[in-house]
Amino acid sequence: MQTARVMLPLAFFAFALQSLSGGWSQTPPSNGRTNQTSFYKFPPIKQVRKGADAWPLILDANDAASKRVNAILQEMNRKLALDLKECDTNYAAWAKEVGHESGGTGSVAGDWERKVEVTMTGPRFLSIVATDDFFCGGAHPDSDRIAMVFDMSTGDPVDWTTMITKTAGASSYTDTVYDGTEVGALILPGLEKINLALASPECKDAFSDQQSFLIWPDAPKGQLVAIAYGLPHVVSACEEEIHLTMEQVRALGFDETIIDAIELAHRRSMATPKL
Repeated sequence: MQTARVMLPLAFFAFALQSLSGGWSQTPPSNGRTNQTSFYKFPPIKQVRKGADAWPLILDANDAASKRVNAILQEMNRKLALDLKECDTNYAAWAKEVGHESGGTGSVAGDWERKVEVTMTGPRFLSIVATDDFFCGGAHPDSDRIAMVFDMSTGDPVDWTTMITKTAGASSYTDTVYDGTEVGALILPGLEKINLALASPECKDAFSDQQSFLIWPDAPKGQLVAIAYGLPHVVSACEEEIHLTMEQVRALGFDETIIDAIELAHRRSMATPKL
């Protein structure tokens, strides 16, 4: 698929030149619809233990929104450490019951793996996505996806129903994943149609009923990503990421605020020298 050519104003090239010299604390003003113009910095991803990434904290968090985000992420890291210990205990009990040689009470390598990726660092929105694969004993392994998208005008997780026109017929859905994190998802008829059209034939039945979606921005790709949320384990293989272009996002009824932010973050990403 070809990408439309965009003629950029001279101000953007000045902005790009600034990036090459390391000045990334602020972006130039947008068209006024994106009212939070800061980009935020994160340290390299650390691990709670081998194989399990921690949620990264914003560096130099000196405003109320940043401090709120860090407080939320710190609490999630605390809960993860406790959940890992509980998983180890449950796995050890299961292993002893079935006569598995890996039984014990200590840390169990590989029973829970988490990969964390920061997918947007501003403007206005932060996005961090975790992918979990775990087996704490029982019938089968399982997996979870957690998308934490923050509105940096407040530091609160985004309510996607406020970012989309009322005529789109969207509604919110909230559920709790295995580690106890409450995850907000979006029910959107237009997105359900796209998902059903892209689904493989054997997965069509899995999406016959109303479906909710996790949503997060991917700034380097200039896209909004959606994935079916809360599917039963037996059809979890039907979860496929949907990568929406800004044209599709606009057609679905999303607000220009999020579109502006993703487009600006994408231009910044493209102008940043790759190490």
